Amino acid sequence: MTATFPLENTDAVMFTLTQNVDGSRDFAISLVLDALKDSLVLSLFIVLLAIVLSFFFAYCRKKNFLKICSQLSFRKVLVVLNVVSVIVLAKVVCSDIPVIDYYVKWKDSLVPPGHSDFYIKEYVNPDSVHIAFKEKKNLILVFLESMEYNFQDSANGGNLSENFIPEITEYIKKEQSFIPGGTQVAGMGWTMADAVAKTCGIPLMFPPSFISSGKPLEEFLPGTACLTDILISNGYNVVVSKGANIKFSGMDVFLKSHSSPQAFGFMEYLKDKSRIKESAISKWGVKDSVHYELVKEHINRMTKQEKPWAIWFFTVNTHTPFGIVDSTCGIPENLPESEQLPAITRCSSHQLDNFIKWAKLQDWFDNTVIAVMGDHATMAAPELVGFRNENITHYWLDFFINSVRMAENYQRRFTSLDMFPTVLDAMGAEIPNGALGLGRSLYSSAPTLLEKYGKDSIDKALDTRSVEYDYFLFFHR
Repeated sequence: MTATFPLENTDAVMFTLTQNVDGSRDFAISLVLDALKDSLVLSLFIVLLAIVLSFFFAYCRKKNFLKICSQLSFRKVLVVLNVVSVIVLAKVVCSDIPVIDYYVKWKDSLVPPGHSDFYIKEYVNPDSVHIAFKEKKNLILVFLESMEYNFQDSANGGNLSENFIPEITEYIKKEQSFIPGGTQVAGMGWTMADAVAKTCGIPLMFPPSFISSGKPLEEFLPGTACLTDILISNGYNVVVSKGANIKFSGMDVFLKSHSSPQAFGFMEYLKDKSRIKESAISKWGVKDSVHYELVKEHINRMTKQEKPWAIWFFTVNTHTPFGIVDSTCGIPENLPESEQLPAITRCSSHQLDNFIKWAKLQDWFDNTVIAVMGDHATMAAPELVGFRNENITHYWLDFFINSVRMAENYQRRFTSLDMFPTVLDAMGAEIPNGALGLGRSLYSSAPTLLEKYGKDSIDKALDTRSVEYDYFLFFHR
């Protein structure tokens, strides 16, 4: 479980367990069962062995075959062994699964919300400010699954003995990149949450006490404006594409709640089986090598229309725990699990480079901003990546190509919240004071909330239920 899920991220776990958006909970449970199948077989063997031994010693005691059988009280021995087993189990569960944190999260969500001075002071409602597009640059927004700066070698600021992402390193050096990268704070750290934070400027904080009744989620944060709302209201043709199921974690409902851009996912692509071979499909969906080609098709269609366009797409191959082997990179299917993620990460860097090289050859390239960022930092176990130091700070990476703006300082402390105004700023949109939602544009001189308050204060403020956040969840703009 520790290898498969971000168990220490209470927000992610509680969201998945309590908000069953289109089978997310069922999918997570299936992953648990798949990961535990070997352990379950071993456990069954041990239980059966214990039963056989119990009957054997009972028979020996009855027949007085062994003196030890008559000298020991086997009931007492079994009681002691069971007590020891329970203690060991409790220790493992409490050390690896933060059950106390889950309980606290649940308990705090039962408290009636009050007003938040943090939101009152710092939240900038996108509907309350005028965002001016003097020129409408196209946008390619790329979310790289679990991609972080630490995948580089130490010479380039990473934590590896060799660089897994050499092509991305070159873009970080030659293009605009804010370093050391984005910091994870409360309400972020998994794909759906960071999609919300990076495009709406708020965390994803569904109160876990509001358990889904099993009915489909009908609205997703209807009380706030997001990137897709702003682009579509300004005449953009917007496409969102995922190799995975677009319904997973409620992404489809989120998009419908925010101006309904054209949305494509695994099931939509699978309808045309002539385009997707069985070898291009993984348990998470369409592999990246095929997904990049589908993205190119979307772009080619949009460029034929007389409208500015934007495409936001997600890669999936580097998903934890072991990644998805893509044979187009020459990775053998039988590669040991301990070696898979490094090889797949190298492949992901190479695939992105090929896509950007393709984009540079297109007529629309000079009028298009390409914003690339990790959707969140990796959740993989350190030994699966090969980190030299397990106790490192994880930062998701970013870089911008063809940005209209120039920053005074590219060494910043920031979170996913700050990408909302930063992406628009890179496109040339004029944003008063560079502030939208809880985000601050990194192209502006305004300090980010992380720079202003520090991580602990932000985590506390975001973790506290408030009337202001409940408005995002339950009311309409």
